[in-house]
Amino acid sequence: MTETTPAHSDPFAARRRGVAVVLGALLLAVMAVSMGMGSVDIAPRDVARVVLWRLGVETGVEPGFTADAVVWDIRLPRIVLGIIAGGGLAVAGAALQGLFRNPLADPHLLGIGPGAALGGVIGTIAGGSTGGVAGGAVGGLLAAMLVRRLGGGGIPEPSRFILTGVALGAALSAWVGFVVFAADRTRVPPVDFWLLGGLSGSTWRVVGTTVIVVLVSCGGLVLASRTLDLMTLGETEARHLGVDVDLATTVILMAVGLATGAATGAVGVVAFVGLLAPHFVRPLTGPAHRPLLVASALAGAFLVVGADLVARTVADPIEIPVGLVTAAIGGPFFLWLLRRRMQGVAG
Repeated sequence: MTETTPAHSDPFAARRRGVAVVLGALLLAVMAVSMGMGSVDIAPRDVARVVLWRLGVETGVEPGFTADAVVWDIRLPRIVLGIIAGGGLAVAGAALQGLFRNPLADPHLLGIGPGAALGGVIGTIAGGSTGGVAGGAVGGLLAAMLVRRLGGGGIPEPSRFILTGVALGAALSAWVGFVVFAADRTRVPPVDFWLLGGLSGSTWRVVGTTVIVVLVSCGGLVLASRTLDLMTLGETEARHLGVDVDLATTVILMAVGLATGAATGAVGVVAFVGLLAPHFVRPLTGPAHRPLLVASALAGAFLVVGADLVARTVADPIEIPVGLVTAAIGGPFFLWLLRRRMQGVAG
């Protein structure tokens, strides 16, 4: 009698549902705390009343004016925008790490974020806050294509594309400062918003514009997850398996540029989200990109919403730029990754 084994043996399959449930629960928890906590504290029951009443659920008690204004008009838009931006940046980072087979890949470290910020400034001057999202998407797309161009054909060599991205990001960040200081200060957010990020100006209108671009871009990356799986094998192996490496690299970078650009146009540069989130979930989900991208989106959303909660409460009434909070975590983590990678090369 011949022993048979399952056709598909995935050691990570049993964990993935649990990872999604835990990350979803953590995200809901930080959302609930964030809706009630701030310069004006709102009791949990009043938060629930506002949300249910706005969703058309009759509770028998109409929420107070202050609670409704604070929760629905101020805090909930910034929370939802944080979810969209964090999820988009995390998916973009996971896709870049798979595409370039490099754990140091991050959309902001590659200069895509600063390019999106420059586009966002120009878009804001031309069309207000929603114009900033559109301009950010265009700027992110153009920056991604410039990185692609400077990197050459196929998959760029890791050290080359990182150095290219760092130099490009520094130049584009300088131009962000020039344009902001030359513009009408009453129409354009200050330079620290664009280079350090912030969710204080969130509105439902900006949320609606951002979510369309980010969802379409991230949906495209999820559809390309099988291609990303093959690309992690290496350029030669991917070509032998039928992947048009040049086309795939271009399309994936375009999607990354649009997702990063729309998020940055809405909330400014929130660095290291695309680096941190995939690293946190990859050991739990495994290397397959479809579950990795989904889990990264949840982790990135949790990271940005949690960082925003810290940014606006830790030094109340002063609000710290949310990008400073993520950089305080991501900077040391990046140095640790870089040191480990250099030790691996030396060994």
